[in-house]
Amino acid sequence: MRLTRAVGLSAALALSGPAVTACGGGAEAEQRPAKSSAASPSAPAPSSPAPVTEKPAPEAALLKGAARVVRPEIAPADGETVGVGQPLAIVFKQQKVSKELRAGIEGRLKVSTSPQVPGAWHWNETKGDTRVHFRPEKFWPAGTRVTLDARLAGVKLAEGTAATGDRTVSFTIGDSMVSTVDLKARKLTVVRNGKTLRTIPVSGGDESKGFGTREGIKTILAKEGKVVMDSLSIGIPRNHPDGFYGSYEYSMRETVSGEFVHAAPDNAESFGKENVSHGCIGMSTDDAKWLYGLSLKGDVVQVTGSTKPKPMDRFGNGYGDWNLSWEEWLEGSALGIRTGA
Repeated sequence: MRLTRAVGLSAALALSGPAVTACGGGAEAEQRPAKSSAASPSAPAPSSPAPVTEKPAPEAALLKGAARVVRPEIAPADGETVGVGQPLAIVFKQQKVSKELRAGIEGRLKVSTSPQVPGAWHWNETKGDTRVHFRPEKFWPAGTRVTLDARLAGVKLAEGTAATGDRTVSFTIGDSMVSTVDLKARKLTVVRNGKTLRTIPVSGGDESKGFGTREGIKTILAKEGKVVMDSLSIGIPRNHPDGFYGSYEYSMRETVSGEFVHAAPDNAESFGKENVSHGCIGMSTDDAKWLYGLSLKGDVVQVTGSTKPKPMDRFGNGYGDWNLSWEEWLEGSALGIRTGA
């Protein structure tokens, strides 16, 4: 129904920002994207391996005996299978990275893909953290094998600060799962490997009360199962007319601030008819169980049809990477397109 108190968020979720417990409420966006020509989210088509000439990387600056060292956090984890919307994410917690050093750092982040899929890194600073994410122009092709060779040990990040620890991480892209939520029609359409499997009646956030569901492209951050959802987490007393408290099954988190896709049997009369939640996408228990069983972390959820659009955060509240057009994405890269070879 609404949102939430969730315990034990995954490391990948931690990369997205500090956990806040609320159904679409709680922490507002640190960075609100302006309306832009976002990458076409509905196109899970593989990125075309068109010929690419890589811009040479300068030598990375090294810093021996740094006063401070930072071990970067990386997602996905080694050996994971994830959805087609999962970016390769590196975060330097509570550390700014000097812009003049970023090209050298990118040169130390070698991404290899099989089959070959070109992509690019993009830098972002949010709430004291520096993030650098890698994605293709369009969603990953299903079945792609991705390997990151991050040779960052001793690399200078800023004056007096260096990274520590070389890392190699390999993960696999699973089946393509793209779910589109139409808030106006109150339905969720599930497309797997290009085939429409089911259209599910749902209820989204109540925009009339300021609880609208964030619009745009999101990914599943974690499959959390049963989640306790408590209105106190967003400052609403449980005995208030808008208050709530309870456990909700088959919950999959989309934002750090607390938007979920989940079973909401207490809202059954609203499915397909009206949006009454505090920002989550609720559905019947049977439909939620079915969707949960098919889903992976990194699967795409695209939300459309808002009457009062509240855009998905680009960074810091989950993976909003796909809300940037490819041109915008490349503007945030120091070296531009990498071949994936």
